[in-house]
Amino acid sequence: MTGAAWAASNFASSTHASLGDDALKDFDNAAWVADLPGPVGRRWVERIRAIRLADRLSEEKELRPRSLRSAGHGLPALEILGAQDDEGAAAVRAAWARYLAALRAYQRRDLRVATLADHRTMLERLSGSLFQLFPFLLPRQREAIRGFGALDQFFNNLRDLAEDAAHGICYFPEDALARAGLRREQVTGDGWRAAPGWRKLMRHWIGEYLPGLERGAARFDACGDLHPSLERMRRECRSRYARILHLYRAVDFDFQLFAGEYWREVRSRAEPAGAAVTRAG
Repeated sequence: MTGAAWAASNFASSTHASLGDDALKDFDNAAWVADLPGPVGRRWVERIRAIRLADRLSEEKELRPRSLRSAGHGLPALEILGAQDDEGAAAVRAAWARYLAALRAYQRRDLRVATLADHRTMLERLSGSLFQLFPFLLPRQREAIRGFGALDQFFNNLRDLAEDAAHGICYFPEDALARAGLRREQVTGDGWRAAPGWRKLMRHWIGEYLPGLERGAARFDACGDLHPSLERMRRECRSRYARILHLYRAVDFDFQLFAGEYWREVRSRAEPAGAAVTRAG
């Protein structure tokens, strides 16, 4: 999916014997937030809750400009962002507005992305803006993290390819599909399995397109004075990206097989963690 599911604040309360898809994504993306010390963890949870709320409103087709005030939920945007007293409050407000606008633009089943350049713009507008909402960022880090957020969106879309295809959603740009001799309907259906262009597309996607996104993330990778929670976030993201790439190559880019294997492994880690949270509560 797009920016949805970058949230851990509801993980403990939603954990049960059989974790749902959203709870598994929460765990995969942000279970590490639960390890942060009290005041630091609360700052992260404040931001994550705001992101989760925006995602849910968007998924329910309720997102409108007035949602900047969290209409119907009684929480002004600055309160749920926890940004009233931040030195970077204006930058957070601007990133929040960009993220909401991106959700309205891209969270659509009928979305068509024309070119690779359009696709990169989508990544930057979505998670590029989302990552700028994270707490403890210095001004120069908030600008640098935009490229890292775009990279994260790439990997989340790659991870969720089977789920999106099942819902008729395809984020591959039309020009990349055409160069591989593929049609959108082959990706959202089952035609990709017999299409010789599928592996050509994936080799281009990972071998040629991804390195450009990595170059865009290099500025944030080079930041050596990050708050410890941001260092943890960066490390956990990098670990997730490596797992995704390793498994995709192991299954020869079969995204259906990837999904089964990947989420089985995530579930094996998440359910014991959830059981421990439940017992502790």
